[in-house]
Amino acid sequence: MTESESPSVAAPGDVFVFPLERIGRYGACQVVAVDESQDLATAAVLAWTGTEVPDVTTLAGVPRMVRDFMFWTPEEMLRNVPLTVPASHLRIGSLPVTGETASRAYFSWEFDRDVERQYRWDSIPNETRTAFRAALNGEEVATTPGLTYASSGEQYEARLAHARRFSDDAGYLIGDDFRLASLRAWRSLYQVELHAWRDDLLPFLESSPLVKELSLTGHGQRELDFSRTNLDQLSIDITGLQRLVLPLSLDHLILRGQGAASSFDSLDALIDELSAEEPAAEPMLQVVAEQDGRWITVNLTGTVPPVRGLERTHGLRVSAIEELEIGDVVGHFPGVSWLHLFGAPGLLDELDELRRLPQLTTLWICDLFGYNPSDFPGPDELPSLTSLDLDSIPADVATGVRAQYRKVQRVALTVRKPRKPEWLAENLENPLRHWDGRDGIPGAVSKKSRTAFVAALRQVRDASGTDEPEHTEAVTTAVTGFLDTIATLNRKHQFLYTLERDEVIDAVNALTESLSPEANRALEPLIEEALDD
Repeated sequence: MTESESPSVAAPGDVFVFPLERIGRYGACQVVAVDESQDLATAAVLAWTGTEVPDVTTLAGVPRMVRDFMFWTPEEMLRNVPLTVPASHLRIGSLPVTGETASRAYFSWEFDRDVERQYRWDSIPNETRTAFRAALNGEEVATTPGLTYASSGEQYEARLAHARRFSDDAGYLIGDDFRLASLRAWRSLYQVELHAWRDDLLPFLESSPLVKELSLTGHGQRELDFSRTNLDQLSIDITGLQRLVLPLSLDHLILRGQGAASSFDSLDALIDELSAEEPAAEPMLQVVAEQDGRWITVNLTGTVPPVRGLERTHGLRVSAIEELEIGDVVGHFPGVSWLHLFGAPGLLDELDELRRLPQLTTLWICDLFGYNPSDFPGPDELPSLTSLDLDSIPADVATGVRAQYRKVQRVALTVRKPRKPEWLAENLENPLRHWDGRDGIPGAVSKKSRTAFVAALRQVRDASGTDEPEHTEAVTTAVTGFLDTIATLNRKHQFLYTLERDEVIDAVNALTESLSPEANRALEPLIEEALDD
């Protein structure tokens, strides 16, 4: 396809073709209206795909594409788009405009994903799609062999309109005679969640084109091959997993767990590894994905596991970060075009390594600290960047980035919640911040404990600069109040175990670091009493 014929501005009647690279075809759309005052055009996607660029006359009379895959209510793909046409869209001519020309939907010219998904949907046998629609709109109920109600023990009856998700820890009991194949009666099923391996999982998925999402943990497998399934989304525990083969249809990959583990075929192999002068390379999960994951977005929690085979991953999101080295991102996902990093809050190391992501267009950093203004790459070092969103970052970095990027027109810059050192001390450096969500610690206990620490920290901060006796008295009062709150909460909820006691001691140490050794020793009985309940 040549791009020289693409106009810079759309006109009513213009017909364009655009590449559908993922399925090796072309799609087509027509501009049906233009609003120059708003710099907008309205474009309708046509119900056509082909392997070659067509003559415009072959598209005369072609209706508009109706998006109706899966749970979408059928509707024409009619959208308001920017007036400027991207170079990837080739004008092949003009046709008379017919049909509706007004739309309430605002989007980009990137129709490819919806068209590709509609194409795959239309490739599913008609009887399967018809049964799916009938189940959604009907009142039919089906019994499922091997499933019984937990309360009565009677055979489980699934209301097909609502039986869209199966989980092995739901409100029904799963008998030894249960087989996943019986779920084919659940004609609107599209999600499966399993917490243990089943030998009938892969055969079921491979023969169920409408099952699009799988969550699998505790499977204990070293190799998993989903290449013959139709999954759009896979959430997988990669603990001990060495090889993972993905289907061509996959859009979202969620990796959980610790990644590949060393394995030894014999005791001699283990002894050889332990006695080697140089340790073997770190075990790494091998992922097999089309074009090294070019079409996939990956979600991670906390860290980047050792993985190869996803070097061209389109997008990467890492959440709940406590500490992350950008070098790990660059090493395993060097081709990302968008990167979202969210702290717990947490620390971000090697921020300057971002310059080694040449295709990075979108960067979002939230609740992450531990770097200086000089560590943040400048506009020339991120030449592809068009969107930069910084939310809850060090205040000095926020100031520096604004100064560097505010006049760079190609980059849409948003900076929110610059954090001063006092905020970091109360949140990022709070030794009790990990209590939130921890098993055995009620939410109210976590909140009250954190509030007590912050109040004590502010008392200590307010006492700075006073003479030594006054400072010692203020710090002692603050620590005493904090310990009284912890002891009172523990008497009621009994949540202080070895780890929690150590964290309380860390909190006290943070409050008393400015005290003399003698003043610190005087506090030891108070600490022992508070933790001895």
